[in-house]
Amino acid sequence: MKTKHYIFCTILLTLTAFSSHLSAQTIVSGTVSDATEPLMMVNVVEIDEANRIIEATVTDINGQFSMQVKNTRDKLQFSYIGYTTVSLPIGDRKVFNVTIKDELQLDEVVINAVKKDNAGGLDIPQREMSIAAQSLNMSEFEGLGFTSVDEALQGRIAGLDIVMNSGNLGSGTTMRLRGVSSINGNSEPLIVVDGNVFETTGNDDFDYANADEEKFAELLCVNPDDIEKIDVLKDAAATAAWGSQGANGVIQIKTKRGSRGQTRVTYSYRMNLTHQPSGIKMLNGDDYTMLLKEAYFNPEQSDRAANIIELNYDPSFSEYQNFNNNTDWVKAVKQTGIKHSHFLSLTGGGDKATFRISGGYDKETGSIIGQELDRLSTRVNLDYYVSDRIKISSDFSLTYTDNDKNYPYKEGNRDIGLLGVAYKKMPNLGVFAETAGGTLTDNYYYTLQSMSSELSDQRVLPNPVAVAHLATNKYRSYTLNAQFELQYDLLSPDE
Repeated sequence: MKTKHYIFCTILLTLTAFSSHLSAQTIVSGTVSDATEPLMMVNVVEIDEANRIIEATVTDINGQFSMQVKNTRDKLQFSYIGYTTVSLPIGDRKVFNVTIKDELQLDEVVINAVKKDNAGGLDIPQREMSIAAQSLNMSEFEGLGFTSVDEALQGRIAGLDIVMNSGNLGSGTTMRLRGVSSINGNSEPLIVVDGNVFETTGNDDFDYANADEEKFAELLCVNPDDIEKIDVLKDAAATAAWGSQGANGVIQIKTKRGSRGQTRVTYSYRMNLTHQPSGIKMLNGDDYTMLLKEAYFNPEQSDRAANIIELNYDPSFSEYQNFNNNTDWVKAVKQTGIKHSHFLSLTGGGDKATFRISGGYDKETGSIIGQELDRLSTRVNLDYYVSDRIKISSDFSLTYTDNDKNYPYKEGNRDIGLLGVAYKKMPNLGVFAETAGGTLTDNYYYTLQSMSSELSDQRVLPNPVAVAHLATNKYRSYTLNAQFELQYDLLSPDE
C-alpha cells in the first residue's frame, strides 16, 4: 500500500513540474497595422533591460504575429521602416493589437557624416585634429608578399624612412619619422597596438640607445594578416596624446576583431624568393696571384724589372696546393632564399559575443648560407557585450621566434657579415684543405698565421663557409601580450 502511495506522489510531482514548465513558456500574439490597413514584415522583438534582443519574429501578410517570449518582465518592440518604433511591456498581457504611426514625411533627406580618427583613446573628427597623420588600410594590400609591418609601410608613408639593419633574418629595420639623429640616441617612433604601447617600448629597462636590431624587430612581430589599419602620426603634436614618448612620431596599429555571423575560416599561403645581386666582379685566383706578384716584385710597373724577374715555385711546399685555387667566395656564401608563410584564422560570433582566433607560421632560409628562421604567431580577440553600454574585451598574443644567424664578424663596431668577408677573402685560397699531393680533404682550410706581413689582413679573415656551417649564433624569443579591457559608455547610443 505504501509503495502505491509513493508512486502516486511521484507522478503527481512530475505532472506539477511539467505543468509549471508549460506555464512558464508565455506565448503572445496580435496584429500590427497603421491607420488604414495591416502591415506585413513588421519587426517584433523581445528586448531585455540591457536592450539586447532575446527573441524576434515578423508579421505575416495579414499583419499578424505569434511568438514565445522568455521573460514577461521584458518588452516587445515593434519597428518598421518609415514608421515610429513602439515599445510595450509584456507583463500578463497575451494579445497585442498595435497601431503604429507614420513618421513625418520629408521631401528631401540630407545625411552628414563626420569622419573620425582614434588618437590616444578618443574619437576626434579629422578636421579638428592638429597633428599630421596618414592612414594605411591593410585591405588594400591583401595578397601581396610582405610579411612584416615595416615592409607594409615601406614607400607608402610620406616622411617615413625605413632602412634594413642588416642582411640577417629577423634583423628588422630602422624607422625614422622625425629626422635621423637624436641627443639621447633614441629616434625610434612609438609603436602602439590597439591603444596600448607595444611590448618593450613601455619598459623603463629598455635601452633605446644601445638596443640592437633584434630588439627593435621585436616591436614589429605582429602578423600583417592580423592588422586592419595603420595610422602614422608624424607631427610633434602627437605628444599631446602620447606624451614625450611620441616625440619621434607614433605608429598606431589596429588589429582585426571578430564580427557577428557564422564562423568563417580563412587560410592563406605565400612563398617569397630572395636572391643576392651579382655585385662587383671579382678577380679569380690566377689573376689575383699575378696581381700579388706585380705588387711585390714590380711596384713601379717597370717593363725592365718585369723582364728580369723570374719566379720558381716548389710544389712540394705543403701550402702550395692550398694557395693554388680559383675560389669564388661570394658565390660560395650566397644561395637562393625561400620563405614559406602560412596563416589561418577563424572569425564569428553572435549577439552577445564575437571572437577572432588566428595563427601564422613562417619558415625562411636566407640568401646567405647558414641562415634559418622559424616564427610562430598566435592571436585571440574576444568581445562580450554585457549590454549596449558595457563591453568586455580580452586580447592575447604569443610570438615564438627561433633564429639561426651567421656568427658576426666586425670591423670596428660594424658587422660586415659573411658576404663582407667573402669580398675580402683571397680567391686563390681553397674552401677545403688539400694535402701536399693535391688531394682534397673534408677539413675546412684556415689561413696560416705565419703569412707574410704584406698579407696580414688575410690572417684575421675567417673561412666564411666554415663559419656559416660550424659557428653558432642562435636567437630565441617568446613575446607574450595579454590584455583585458572593460568599456562603459556613460551615455546610451540613443543620447
